[in-house]
Amino acid sequence: MQFGASTWLWTSPFTSDQVELLQKIAELGFDFVEFPVEDPKHIEPEKLRPVLHDLGLEAVVCTAVVGDRDLSSEDPQVRQHALNYFASCLKLARGLGSRCLVGPLYAPVAKPRLPTEELRHAEWARSVASLEQLSRTAGDYGVRLGLEPLNRFETDMVCTVEDARRMLADVDSPHLGIALDSFHMNIEETDFCEAVRQCGDQLVHVQVSDSHRGVPGDGNSDWDGLREGLRSVGYDGKLSIESFSPDASSLAEAVCIWRRFAPTQDEFARRGLAFLRDWWAHT
Repeated sequence: MQFGASTWLWTSPFTSDQVELLQKIAELGFDFVEFPVEDPKHIEPEKLRPVLHDLGLEAVVCTAVVGDRDLSSEDPQVRQHALNYFASCLKLARGLGSRCLVGPLYAPVAKPRLPTEELRHAEWARSVASLEQLSRTAGDYGVRLGLEPLNRFETDMVCTVEDARRMLADVDSPHLGIALDSFHMNIEETDFCEAVRQCGDQLVHVQVSDSHRGVPGDGNSDWDGLREGLRSVGYDGKLSIESFSPDASSLAEAVCIWRRFAPTQDEFARRGLAFLRDWWAHT
């Protein structure tokens, strides 16, 4: 297992000139860094890849699916805009050596809930058709997509592993898998271990914080169940801490981070990593 940290833990947006943050992540002892792409123009793989190599860090690329980055939209121009954004993210992933591109690819965070089943089915069908196209592009780039279920307060489309598996079945592409986030799981899944087992070999990435978006180990998440599930499916890939800084005001409002979970974000990362290494080593 490799352990990483999202740059969102410290800043929003991350840009290529923030090399000091990458140095800090390496000094804290992480194996990789997760790059959320708020604007593809902010990240220059040709500048960052040698830095990552020198620091001994690998990379994972995460999407920021907001606003009109909407594969479920009725408007074909909006869907194309979203596809263009994801294609840029895939190019970044390839350039940074990331084997996956993850996030709630199917629809934006906090999209309006649709009032009728007919509208929901139509929206689902548009997402599936768009993901079929995006999956082909991912295959061309040699990158696997990870579909992330979100909690009910952020989406009404894919909230559980069961929902994600249904969408994967409809898309039917080897280039599309599942990315899990323990924060959302703590709200929507009744059994962490079983949820992971349902993913099986379709699990491509894992993000964690604790139940309150705080330091791993400080909340009431089912860490034993998560570990058991990951071991049962033979997952030995990447697991990243994803939370947010109250100092990154735009994201703090979007994800409702109003208070600090540690005196500093460095301390958040340090304690979280120590917990995760001990947690995974436990027999």
